[in-house]
Amino acid sequence: MEVIYLIITGFFVGLMSSFFGIGGGGLMIPVLYFLFPHLPAQAIIPSSLGVIFLNSLINNYHFYKQELTPKKKTIINIGISATVGAFIGSLLVHQIETQLLKNVFSVILIIVASKTLFSKGLNESNQLNEVTDNTFKIALTAFLGSLLSSLTGLGGGIIFVPMFLSYIKLPLIKISPYSNITMSFATLVGVLPHFFYPLELNSTAIETSNFIGHVNLYFIGLLFLGAFVSSKLGTKLNSKVNFQTKKYLLTILLLSFAIKTLI
Repeated sequence: MEVIYLIITGFFVGLMSSFFGIGGGGLMIPVLYFLFPHLPAQAIIPSSLGVIFLNSLINNYHFYKQELTPKKKTIINIGISATVGAFIGSLLVHQIETQLLKNVFSVILIIVASKTLFSKGLNESNQLNEVTDNTFKIALTAFLGSLLSSLTGLGGGIIFVPMFLSYIKLPLIKISPYSNITMSFATLVGVLPHFFYPLELNSTAIETSNFIGHVNLYFIGLLFLGAFVSSKLGTKLNSKVNFQTKKYLLTILLLSFAIKTLI
């Protein structure tokens, strides 16, 4: 049954990631804790990051086929900024009160969700000009989002999406492609160090025998299998669902994550 639960969880993670641009760590981590309560946090979080990284690569490919991918100059800008932010965040994670950050972030999410609910759609025909004129804002978003992601452990997309929406004011159709590009860099930098830390476990079950450092290939494989199936569906919905519907769904999702984080 655990195999089925992981694949189903991965399916919904892939759908959320490709449609909204949210990585799905907020869904994966609770499920992994529930299924494998004997495992420590350092065995759970890196597996979530690994799935988000692989899934974002697949989503980026689908968005490339739909010609929604940012320009090369923008990708380089995002890559450098996200890498620096994630690295600094990994160094500061034990020096700042995490719960305070989570509370502040939850309040920000509630504000952004409210603003999203009453926002009007941007002119899609002007979206490329709007994006290319915001080099500094995109760099700052990628940096701060990756920094906060490393500090809070909330995952990249749930931070990037509100910033791309309210700060840069991207059209909704562009938010998921930009968020997935940024998540690729942020999660790669976040997961790589975990391969080099040994993890001692007493259990000999199959889920505890597939670790490389802190990273569990068994979890990643099953979760990514489900995400791979739904990724293309989410990218198609991203282009077809109208602004009002996506706005309401995104508002509900942001409020749900805010309440969950506060509780």
